[in-house]
Amino acid sequence: MKKNLIFLSTFLFLTARSQQKNDSLNIALQHITKDTKFGLALSGGGAKGFAHIGILKMVDSLGIKVDYITGTSMGGILGGLYAMGYNADQLKSTVHKVDWNRILSNKIPYRKVNISEKDEYDKYILEFPVVKGFPTLPSSYIEGQYMGEVLNTLTFNAKHINDFSQLRIPVQLTSSDIENGGLIMQKKGSLPLAIRATLAIPAAFAPVYIDGKLLVDGGLDRNYPANEVREMGADFVIGGYTGFRLFTKKEIENPMKMIYQTHAIRSVEDFKHQKALSNILVDFVDPLGEITTKDFAKFRRIIKIGEIEAKKHLSEFVALAEAQRKAGIKYEHTLIEEVKLPTTKFTFNDEDGTPLTDATEIEVIKNQMNLEEGNYYDVKTVNEAIDRVFGMRQYVKVYYTYTNEGDGLVMNVFVKKAKKGAFKLALHYDNEQSVGIIVNYTYRNILMNRSRFLATVDVSERFKARLAYQQFLGKKDRWWFDAEAKIVHLKSNDLTFRLLNVSDEDANAKFPNHMYRNITGKIALNYNVSPNAFLSLGTEFNLERMYTLLDKVDQTKTDNYNKKLYNHSNFNTFLKFEQNNLNKRYYFTRGNHLQVSARLYYGDSYKLYDLSSVQPTLYAILNPEAEYYFKPKNFVSFTLNENFAYPITRRLALKANFFLGASLGSVREKQIPYLFLNEKYNLGGSEYNTELMNPEFNGLRQKELPTNSVVKGGLSLQYRVMKKFYIAPSFTYGKISDELSPFNNSFDMFGYALNLGYESLIGPININISRNNQLDFSRIYFSIGFKF
Repeated sequence: MKKNLIFLSTFLFLTARSQQKNDSLNIALQHITKDTKFGLALSGGGAKGFAHIGILKMVDSLGIKVDYITGTSMGGILGGLYAMGYNADQLKSTVHKVDWNRILSNKIPYRKVNISEKDEYDKYILEFPVVKGFPTLPSSYIEGQYMGEVLNTLTFNAKHINDFSQLRIPVQLTSSDIENGGLIMQKKGSLPLAIRATLAIPAAFAPVYIDGKLLVDGGLDRNYPANEVREMGADFVIGGYTGFRLFTKKEIENPMKMIYQTHAIRSVEDFKHQKALSNILVDFVDPLGEITTKDFAKFRRIIKIGEIEAKKHLSEFVALAEAQRKAGIKYEHTLIEEVKLPTTKFTFNDEDGTPLTDATEIEVIKNQMNLEEGNYYDVKTVNEAIDRVFGMRQYVKVYYTYTNEGDGLVMNVFVKKAKKGAFKLALHYDNEQSVGIIVNYTYRNILMNRSRFLATVDVSERFKARLAYQQFLGKKDRWWFDAEAKIVHLKSNDLTFRLLNVSDEDANAKFPNHMYRNITGKIALNYNVSPNAFLSLGTEFNLERMYTLLDKVDQTKTDNYNKKLYNHSNFNTFLKFEQNNLNKRYYFTRGNHLQVSARLYYGDSYKLYDLSSVQPTLYAILNPEAEYYFKPKNFVSFTLNENFAYPITRRLALKANFFLGASLGSVREKQIPYLFLNEKYNLGGSEYNTELMNPEFNGLRQKELPTNSVVKGGLSLQYRVMKKFYIAPSFTYGKISDELSPFNNSFDMFGYALNLGYESLIGPININISRNNQLDFSRIYFSIGFKF
């Protein structure tokens, strides 16, 4: 009996409340006249805000007129674009097309990175700015470079409008002054920048400077701006709320949810007051359930929920539409047409609005943009110009706004300089060498402006290190000088060594491991032909050493090994052309990477240790004075390496490779040209390799088959099975020779492989199974992480 009374009381209360709500709406509808103004208020909620599209579809389908709009965060994006004249279907299509993974990262496409910076881009897991000599946490996770590009593209038709009341529907967007506190309503200025400000979730997206104020997401002060749309002049308010829900006592045992709750309490309390100002309100909080603000990948599901929930209010929207028609109110909603005005002036500023004063810096930016005053430029051209500036990696953010001056537009370019120092980390492992931690320190403008110094160390059993310095010259950032020193210490995979016996007396014994150490020093003068291509002229010193590695067990068994096999050094002067417009460093699907080089070798210094008594076979192979060898004079090598990728479908890409390595020099009949190891082409490896002298080949370990010349071609089909998982069968065919030309006395070699790849947070993961016709066994290669 008691339960029945409770149920009856609850039912009567809810019925009375619903009736009260309907009565209030009916009264409001009855007072609609031709002069009644209608407002639309859309809340913030991160990814949850996609649900607002359901309301906009209802408004469009019933022909409901909206006179004013306010929006916060995602509600600010949709509200701002709807105010321009986009309809709900166009906004839904836009949400589907945007690359949300890229929006939520600080990365740009590999092809947009300047060729001078490609060597270091997308190689590390973590990056920390260095302040006063110590690594620090970044001020925010996402600077929003790509987000700015998307917003500028979507709002380009309205670039000449600096007063948001002049849009198809007047709009105001919320933001919060993070420095001084308080709600700021964005009413004028740059529409994409105002949208970007209302999206700046603290600690997730970087704050935005507007008119000297540092602004963040307006949800800090007013997540659901119903009051503000009333202040604009709205008599009747339609609202959508995708904001906070309060966690239960059990849920807030999670510390992160406890922090979230402290902010949610204030917002939920404010919503109660704003809710009372709404005539039709679609509350999405409960239907969205456990969907969070960061679930951008679930946009399809969120939009669907939004459409379903909006339809639950169909009777209210229909009643409003009928009331508007009875009052003679007409629905008109069309996209603003672009006014093609010329750009009459450029300004260059720091992010906070302070004008740049360095004349050289301004000149460099101008030259990278390559835009001239007095011309009209479409959005694609402008975005590409900004990308060229950003691709130089001197700035962590580059964006632009327009100011209308009647006869033309002023384009205001803003830059946020990168911290001078950055500390970076990466992990790696492969079953052919070792596990290691790559530590990098990069410092910009250490001696002069527009310079980069870096020091990289691979802390592992196979020690590697690199020091490099580059300096741009002149005002056009075309000429640049670079110097580099590098040491690589690796286990030798040389097939010849591995197949040799210890001595003629013990045919069953095998050589122990051999270690290869290479030290190089290089200086070069480079010229950027384009952002993705350069010419390089330089000289390189190369010192290599091979020695035997005996473990403690071997050392107790024998004392007849000389650990040192040989030392060799030489110089080469090179001319190289390189073009790289691949869309990704790993698992690329479009573009090409072309490398062409000519090298003149000279200055050989060689010491072969006395191995003749203990390792005669090895000594004969390594001795350039042997009767069957001769050392070519005036030795010049020519190398060409082209990798090409073409997307057949969204998931399937065709990849092709062509490699030619040959040399010019004197020849002798019945003698083999003797080339030192750093002059040879070291075939092997199953992963795409950008080192010009080390072409990959199926069925071989890395650098397993040194040869004097080679020509090869390869085909691969890369299929994306799931979002970040790839499968790629491949076939390679080549002609390999110990002569200077691969077409003389060569043997044929072909191999096939299957590669499984995954793009993980710690770098690419690859499992490769390969085989070739020269070896009677298969190779299995496994690697994790970024390469040195």
